[in-house]
Amino acid sequence: MTRRARWLWATVALWAVVLVALAFAAASRPTVKQQQSPAAARPSVQAALASVLAAAGPDTVTAVGPYRQVGTCSLTAARRGVEWSQVVDVYGPTARLAGLADRLPARYQAKSELSFTGGGRMTVAHPSPFLKLTVRAAEKDPGHVIATVDTGCRPTTGNPYPAFLAAASDRERGTAKRVFGLFDATPRTWQRAELGCGARTVTATATAPSSLAPLGRALDAHPPAGRLITHNDSRYVYLDHGRGLVVAADGDRLAVTATTPCR
Repeated sequence: MTRRARWLWATVALWAVVLVALAFAAASRPTVKQQQSPAAARPSVQAALASVLAAAGPDTVTAVGPYRQVGTCSLTAARRGVEWSQVVDVYGPTARLAGLADRLPARYQAKSELSFTGGGRMTVAHPSPFLKLTVRAAEKDPGHVIATVDTGCRPTTGNPYPAFLAAASDRERGTAKRVFGLFDATPRTWQRAELGCGARTVTATATAPSSLAPLGRALDAHPPAGRLITHNDSRYVYLDHGRGLVVAADGDRLAVTATTPCR
């Protein structure tokens, strides 16, 4: 066999190996047909966020946000899709929150990346092939970490609403109403969000007759149940036997989140 023929056979063999490897990789990756609707993906999204709550550990307070659509996208050139996400805010001592990302499950393969939204760095993880979990420190807000799970592009069928936006019951509104009463504030909005593990957050907003600064004056005089975990001029965070309370003020606007933990 001539040298040229040997090179030709070697080239053919190499391409055969490459094609087999590409075929195997393509077969192991989820395809568009395997992508679930936002409704079907919700349990996986919430399981990922529940792992964040577990990683946060004691002496932290979480606030669960709603599962919502954040954009549109293209599944294929001819097929439109939607993107959904859910957010959990975590409050606590800065030292405790600093190691939160390191306590995520090893299978998430979390790694640190540069954040292009607020500077600094963030942790990016992948709880499943299509889900993306980001954990980052809130900008200029020590003691506050934001965890977000994005679904990636999903089929437009299976819209999760309105079942996932159940109204808060009178009992669930009780904590926020007591705080509003301290400031003679008028309730404006109510929102209830939850995770599959049983964690539930009721977020309420209200308007006071005048500026709420300094926020601590009224709260120190009539402290909510539990112990103070962290605070600054515009936000106080309390923990009472696992139940969390966040009271935040901006001018005459007041926001209260009350959260029960995972079961």
